[in-house]
Amino acid sequence: MNSALWIAIAAGAIALATPLIIAGLGETLVERAGRLNLGIEGMMAMGAFVGIWAASAVGPWMGLLAALAAGVVMAAAMNLAVYRFGANEVVVGLAMTILGLGLSTYLYLMWIPAGEVNRSVETLPTVSLGPLADVPVLGPVLFQHDIMVYLLVPLVLGFWALMRHTTVGLRIHAVGTDPESARLRGVRVERVGRGTLLAGGAMAGLAGGVITAGSIGSFTPDITAGRGYIVLAVVIMGRLSPLGVTGGSLLFALFQSFALLGQGLGLGLPSEVYTTLPYVVTLVVLVLSSRALVRARLAPMRA
Repeated sequence: MNSALWIAIAAGAIALATPLIIAGLGETLVERAGRLNLGIEGMMAMGAFVGIWAASAVGPWMGLLAALAAGVVMAAAMNLAVYRFGANEVVVGLAMTILGLGLSTYLYLMWIPAGEVNRSVETLPTVSLGPLADVPVLGPVLFQHDIMVYLLVPLVLGFWALMRHTTVGLRIHAVGTDPESARLRGVRVERVGRGTLLAGGAMAGLAGGVITAGSIGSFTPDITAGRGYIVLAVVIMGRLSPLGVTGGSLLFALFQSFALLGQGLGLGLPSEVYTTLPYVVTLVVLVLSSRALVRARLAPMRA
C-alpha cells in the first residue's frame, strides 16, 4: 500500500480532530457542572460563518476571536432562556442548533448572494518547526500543521489541571455531582452553571472558526456537517476527561481522514462505506464505553 497516503491520512486526522477537541473541552466543562449543551452544532456553525466573515476584513486571528464571541452570545441567549424564563435546557439546545444552522446560512447568502463566487480568505499559516518537520514519517504527521494544532497541547493540559487541581474545578465538579450540597457549602450553583455554558459556547464558536478561518478559508452552508453531535459523543466516550476527549476526537478524525483519502488505497470498497465508516466506528465505541461505565457504577452495588 502507498505509505505516503497513510502518512497523509494520519496528518489529516490531527487537523480534523482540532475543532472537535476544542469544542469537546468546552462541553466537558458544561457536563461536569451537570448541564448539557445540545446547541453545539449551531454554535459551531455561527462561529464558522462569523469567523470567515471577520477574517475577510481583519485577518484570521480576529476571525477566530469573532467566532469565539459568536459562541458566547449564543450561550448567553441559552442561559437567559433556561434561567430567566425557565425553558427546558434540552429543547433550548436543539433550538440553538436550528437557529445557528439557519442563521449562518441566511447571513452567508446576504454576504455572498446566490450566483456569486464564494469568497476565500487567508488562513493561519503552517508553523515551521525546523529540522523536526524533515523527520521521516513523524515530520509530516506531527510537525507540519498550523499553530492551532500546537496550541492544543497546552490547552488540553490546562483544562486537565483546571479540573483536577484548582478551586474552580472542584466547584464545577461539586455542582455537577450534588448541587444542593454545593449550595449549602456556599457555592453559587447558578453562577457556576452559567459560567460553564458561556465557556462551552466560547469553545464551540472558536471550533467553528478554526474550521473556516483557521483551516479551510471559506464557508459553505452546513459546513460543520454534524460535528457538534460528534463532540457530544466523544465527551461521553472520554468520560468527561480532557485526555479522553482528545483520544475520542483523534479516533473519529482518523476514520474521517481515512474516509476522505482512503479511496486512493485501492481497497475496492464502495464510496458509501468510506462515508459512513467514521460514524459507525464512533457509535460502536460509544456503546462499548457506555456499557463499561454502567458496569463500573453497578459493581459497588452488587458487591
